Amino acid sequence: MLRCVKLVWGAAMTLALTGCGADGGGASGGTLPAAEFLFAAGDSTYWVRSSEEGLRVRSAPILLTQVDGRLFEIFIGDDGAEYPDASFATARLWARALESRDSTLLFADSTVMRELAAWRKAHPRESEIDPSADDVPDDPQTVVQDDIEIIDVHGPYLTFEHLLNADIDGGPPHIHTGRRFVVDVRTGHKATLADVLGATEAQRVVQAARASLSQLTDSIRTAGAAGDERAAAAVETLDSFVFDSSSFGITDLARDPAIAFMIPGNAPDGEALALYLPPIKVKALAWWNPVQRTLPEWATDSSLVRWRRDRYDVSATPSPEGESLALKLQPKGARDSSASWPVTTVSAPAYQLIALESPPLDSTARAALARAFDVSTALDGLVQRARWNRPNQARTPNTSDISRTPARRASYTFRP
Repeated sequence: MLRCVKLVWGAAMTLALTGCGADGGGASGGTLPAAEFLFAAGDSTYWVRSSEEGLRVRSAPILLTQVDGRLFEIFIGDDGAEYPDASFATARLWARALESRDSTLLFADSTVMRELAAWRKAHPRESEIDPSADDVPDDPQTVVQDDIEIIDVHGPYLTFEHLLNADIDGGPPHIHTGRRFVVDVRTGHKATLADVLGATEAQRVVQAARASLSQLTDSIRTAGAAGDERAAAAVETLDSFVFDSSSFGITDLARDPAIAFMIPGNAPDGEALALYLPPIKVKALAWWNPVQRTLPEWATDSSLVRWRRDRYDVSATPSPEGESLALKLQPKGARDSSASWPVTTVSAPAYQLIALESPPLDSTARAALARAFDVSTALDGLVQRARWNRPNQARTPNTSDISRTPARRASYTFRP
């Protein structure tokens, strides 16, 4: 079976149209500014357009990024097969410039399909079953699966994690591995630190990461020796964590670029583990400048998040419980909130805002964007297995709270 599915964050597409008078009057008063932007928050991307004709909002479960004025869509394709006592599932990561019909393969691991071919050869009389059927076994003897989790996207660079699990009945030793990657959405090139930062800065970051890992493991050993039960359990696995300078991701701290390393390891039973180092701030290169403008600017008390554009500002106010954001549009230079226009309420958190009015979309680009929203909406609900999961704040290591998630892959989380 082969399915090509959009990246789904879980929400169905909604279409909203807010009518506003041509004189610009609204519930909050003031003049409605001309604006067009894509706003990514929660599980959707919102396409907002305002003009003298009114305010239009459309949403879809789609992940987009902008590079050199071009919009790219990121999505995941699934393949595999189900048998009464064997399960095979693989994920492939793709990107496509919206005005192109061709997609670029960003990442694929051949392990699952290779093992599937070998299993079929060894079991020629077995027939595939419908994976959606009610009587599918929930504990097959052979399971070979990999998964992709999108962590973040910054302009041309996409950060994701890949997890591979292989348990083959009567076959080779079990495989449980995971690592982090950065890939260029334009070409599929797997980026190195030097590609992202330049050779000199990359070398500095690697040295800082090694020192951070050493400090972290030392603190865990000290806490374990002092009687901390969680730390003592973690000590048993520390030797399995080997620093790999290529297992990194790009993140941001207060809109400045940073590098976050994932250190892969294994539990005594072979279960995949991950240790995440605190992000390391880096020097911003030229490619970061357009990215920075898309990132949220939080107030010091976290009561408001804002994006400042040349002719307008966009702000979002968190709900008391922090689960949603009330989005508003405001003309540039307005001195108070009376001139703001309510746009919509979205699920938190807020990720990025891509302005589309400078340069403005031409008819071809606009049609391509509309087509991408249409297709993403039509495919919504087929899969909900990948998510864009950017951490809102950096966490510093502290052995007072060492946790391991109850999953095939576990991760140690160190909280301040």
